[in-house]
Amino acid sequence: MVVASKVKKSMIGAFVLGAVALGVGAVIVFGSGMFFTPKFEFIMFFENSVNGLQVGAPVLFRGVPIGQVTEISIDADSGDLHFYIPVVVEIEGGKVRMTVNKNSTKPKDESLLQASQEDAHELLNKLVERGLRAQLVTQSFVTGQLAVALDIMPDTAVRLVGDSTLPEIPTVPSAFEKLTQTLTKLPLETLVDRLTAAVSGIDNLVNSPEIQNLPVKLDTTLDAGKDLLRELQGKVDPLAQNLDVAIQSYTELARDLNQRTSGLSTAAGKTLGMLDTTLKEGSAALASIQRLTKSDSPTVTDLNAALREIATAARSLRALADYLERHPEALIQGKGPRR
Repeated sequence: MVVASKVKKSMIGAFVLGAVALGVGAVIVFGSGMFFTPKFEFIMFFENSVNGLQVGAPVLFRGVPIGQVTEISIDADSGDLHFYIPVVVEIEGGKVRMTVNKNSTKPKDESLLQASQEDAHELLNKLVERGLRAQLVTQSFVTGQLAVALDIMPDTAVRLVGDSTLPEIPTVPSAFEKLTQTLTKLPLETLVDRLTAAVSGIDNLVNSPEIQNLPVKLDTTLDAGKDLLRELQGKVDPLAQNLDVAIQSYTELARDLNQRTSGLSTAAGKTLGMLDTTLKEGSAALASIQRLTKSDSPTVTDLNAALREIATAARSLRALADYLERHPEALIQGKGPRR
């Protein structure tokens, strides 16, 4: 009887704990509004490995969670055996809200889908035209888990497979895939061969006999340089002594020239004084000559009058000479009528 009562008490306690757990779960689920939030399914096709992507991985739009991955599978094209990895995601419709202007009458909590008044497929087509693309990103470098990131990339090409009834979101390679493709295109073998050849050349140069003998040649060159410096020092010392003697001789010569030029300076000063006096006297004489040679000076006037009288006398003498040449008898008979 005691055992039966203990079993009943344990069952009642477990039932109570289960009820409490169910109540808490119901509060959390219904409080978060998950059952009342519209959700939309989309599909995207990836060509390369999705290692690290799991069902339940988040779907992010510029870092904000807006949904999760619900299915991951693999498809093969029967024609060329090209493999695709379709990933189905579930996106919550009310995550993206519209910005409402002050003068608008629309409610503030209206979503983008509600504001566009279109279905999810039409809205997706417009977003794809604007550049909506899906890309795999790393959640953690430690665990290697991946997530699906959505963003607007208008400069990328639209790649659609179109083999599904669900609306398709185009995909672009991840940053790691782009790096892998770049490394694949590089001529790694050629680069490695060139690097090996360069290392071999450096090794041959370092281990060559010329490089091995370089320290010995360097020591010999240094010894020769020391001998040359020692020889130059032996020749420079006498030159320095001769230079000191020459400097003293030039100093004495300069002192002697200074003494001699002092007397010459005195004589030159006297000569310059006399020359100045002579120049002053010559200036005065020139001034007197200028006064005498002016056109209105008395001397020039008298000289002009004398020249005029001399000219008149010369004309008279010329007339007399002409007359005597015509009448030579006038020297005897005198001037008068001929008899």
